Amino acid sequence: MPTLTEKYAFLNRYNRTDYALFFCWVLVVALVYSKFLLTVSMIGLMTAVLFSLDFSRTFPVVINPELGTYFRKYKQQTSFWIISLLFFIVLISGLYSEDMNYWLERLRIKLPFLLLPFAFAVLPRFNYRQFMGIFYFLLLVMCYSCMNVGANYLLHYNEINEALGKGHPIPTPMNHIRFSLLLAISIIGGIVLFIKSFYWKGKGERWLILAITIFLFYFIHVLSVRSGLICLYVALLLLILQYTFKSKKIMMGLLLVGGLLALPVIAFKTVPSLETKVYYMLWDWKMYQVGKGQAYSDSDRLLSYHIGWEITKANPVLGVGAGDLKRSVHDFYIKNYPEIKDRKMPHNQFLSVLAGTGFVGLILFLLAFFFPLFYRKNYQHPLLLAISVILLLSFLMENTIENAIGVAIYTFFMLLCLNFRKE
Repeated sequence: MPTLTEKYAFLNRYNRTDYALFFCWVLVVALVYSKFLLTVSMIGLMTAVLFSLDFSRTFPVVINPELGTYFRKYKQQTSFWIISLLFFIVLISGLYSEDMNYWLERLRIKLPFLLLPFAFAVLPRFNYRQFMGIFYFLLLVMCYSCMNVGANYLLHYNEINEALGKGHPIPTPMNHIRFSLLLAISIIGGIVLFIKSFYWKGKGERWLILAITIFLFYFIHVLSVRSGLICLYVALLLLILQYTFKSKKIMMGLLLVGGLLALPVIAFKTVPSLETKVYYMLWDWKMYQVGKGQAYSDSDRLLSYHIGWEITKANPVLGVGAGDLKRSVHDFYIKNYPEIKDRKMPHNQFLSVLAGTGFVGLILFLLAFFFPLFYRKNYQHPLLLAISVILLLSFLMENTIENAIGVAIYTFFMLLCLNFRKE
């Protein structure tokens, strides 16, 4: 009769990093296709540091004996644990929130800000091949997803274009705004993979990476989600400026900037869905100016900004409490805009933080966001810089981290880059 050690000897080939890497790959798929797998992958990343395998025991899963050492190590990793402020801001606001159900919901959504920084801080550093391989896998997942979205678009071309003219998005497997942010990140990742000549099995993969990146770049214009497009172009502009500054190739930098500025014009002339979306946006703005914008998506967004700021002005220091923000927004609508039934939360992450936790909360929020970027000049890493810019700009246009997918995008990609920057 074989012992447990003999029976499961194959498990000994896999170390803690391999185990965590597997769940990183699962998380990439989950971001697009499954909230359930998203939870599973995050739990998997935590178990990679909390537990160990000891086959000399009857029950081989044991608490990691190095856990105490991990916590001491974690305290020294400032750029990781400071991100947990995004959890504690919401936690502390519970002291003056009355709606405990909504507060607990916010707390549950923000839980990865508490747990994942610890996991990525104490996990061994992913090596170059493992780190870049995750972005390669993301590129493949997004390529597959966009091919499916594109096929559905072609099959229902007239209906979807008509819907675009009324402010509706092209159907995607997840929220179209989060999908466009993932597209922007994957395109940046593809560019870096190509420049670094990364491949998994053969050098010819470099040209596959380039082809997929060009396809995704074209497709993000077809998708026509302004948040993703703006984030992508600004991130590319900053990377070009960073390259120009480092290489001192001024002429090349100017040519790249000129080419980048020309691309949106070319896309507007050649991509019908983008042209439709631009004309809808201009129409929506005109309706807002004449006071007839309540039925249009952009006008709703602008109104949500106004409401968020009005709530902030009434409670500027600590806000109304993260738990009471939804009720405060609802009450403001009833009092001032009773005819509007689709009552939106502030479509701006900074306004959401301000209204919920005041200027105290916003200062802590900004500290948690910017410290990891500037700590030990982390902004010099192109992927970390680009992802930070994409997230920052998304905060101006959406309340990005007020749902599970947004939190996962933030925590996973930021912490992955910080893990790679360790040591």
